[in-house]
Amino acid sequence: MGLEFNATLLAQIVDFIILLIFLKLVVYKPLCKVLGDRSDHIANSIAAAEQERQEAEQLKAGYEAEMRRAREQTQDIIQKATKAGEDQALEIIENAKNEAGRLKESALAEIEREKQRAVAELREQVASLSVLVAGKIINKSMTEDIQRSMIEDFIKEAGELQ
Repeated sequence: MGLEFNATLLAQIVDFIILLIFLKLVVYKPLCKVLGDRSDHIANSIAAAEQERQEAEQLKAGYEAEMRRAREQTQDIIQKATKAGEDQALEIIENAKNEAGRLKESALAEIEREKQRAVAELREQVASLSVLVAGKIINKSMTEDIQRSMIEDFIKEAGELQ
């Protein structure tokens, strides 16, 4: 059996080579370009996502630091308010003590004035009663000067006996 030349086979080979050249020129370069662009796009997306992740971590760290500062400021405000409240309470207590002392002194002074008035009133009544008693005992009329002199002597003696 001999090798026969088959023109169909040769035509198929030539057609296949033309198809390969056509595909290489028309399809392969654009397809490689699309695949390269896609690869670049994916790499850029990954890099952008990594950068955004880092920025998000920085923002998170900043927010956490801000939260810590806010908590510290809140604690400071609470401590200052507590201290101010305690100071004000102590001041109110001190003022109340001072006012109570002042009222006590005022009351004692009022009591002393009332005592002096009562003693003076009592002396007047004693003097009047003494004059009446002396007048009945002596059965005579006394002048006012004599009566006053006797009353004052009696009051002195009564005061010395106390």
